[in-house]
Amino acid sequence: MDSALILKQKYDSGEIIEFEQAIPFLNRSEILKELLVDFDIDVLNLLNRLTEISEIPFTYHLEKVKNWIKRLVELSYCEEGFSFSGKKDDILSCYNSMTTSILIRMQYNDTDKIQAGINWILKYQNVKRNQENKWDGSRIQKYGGCMKKTPCYIGVVKAMIALSDFTKQTYYKPNTLIEEKLNTGLQYILDHQLYKKNSNGQPITKDILKFTYPFSYKTNIIEILRLLKSHNLHTDSRCDLAKDYIIAKKQKEGYWKINSTYLPKYFLLFDKTKEPGLWISYEIEKLLS
Repeated sequence: MDSALILKQKYDSGEIIEFEQAIPFLNRSEILKELLVDFDIDVLNLLNRLTEISEIPFTYHLEKVKNWIKRLVELSYCEEGFSFSGKKDDILSCYNSMTTSILIRMQYNDTDKIQAGINWILKYQNVKRNQENKWDGSRIQKYGGCMKKTPCYIGVVKAMIALSDFTKQTYYKPNTLIEEKLNTGLQYILDHQLYKKNSNGQPITKDILKFTYPFSYKTNIIEILRLLKSHNLHTDSRCDLAKDYIIAKKQKEGYWKINSTYLPKYFLLFDKTKEPGLWISYEIEKLLS
């Protein structure tokens, strides 16, 4: 077992609460060593790499990670929110939300920029069908029609994760608009039983039932159930089908495996296909406990 997973378990249990305690585990981690290898710097590559690193506690203290976070903001921030080019016209719902989440989780200190990402979600992210698209950026129409009459489901999920992360911070001040949008979005997700099209009951995307970890822009039911559990909604009956599906995929030896899937450039899965998935199993066991 990689020492980063041991660290995560000890952090979750409250056994490790300070960076100094985590240093030996971070130093021994082979996964973290791979994650800290240099790569071609652009917004999407930084976003993907930092998404992975953020799953390991206390990594935001590392100097290299701090520099990557700073570079991500420099390349993606455009006052209205975050885009893959740094241009307002190129804001896409999923990437704005994912970038906002990363900055929140990695303790980025410019909360005004974080607030910009949150404000974009509040103003423009639709969480119901048949709502007007109020965002005039052209790129959002090109890539999948994120804001058509049926909003892109991935965009909804990633936006609700960002709002959820934001509301859990010590600097968060109760905000009715945020909480109403978050609650509406969570109900929208529940109304889809986490993964099903309302029209025919089929999976919303071809990857939503695949087990991968960390989570890329292609969300799956484990990430979605983690979001719902963080708001004590995992016991809602509309989660039952998803939980039954997850349980049915448990190997007879008592663990889960990750699925093979297309991954973004430089994306590193923490588990290997065809081997016991220690990371994914730990995430699932937390959800089902």
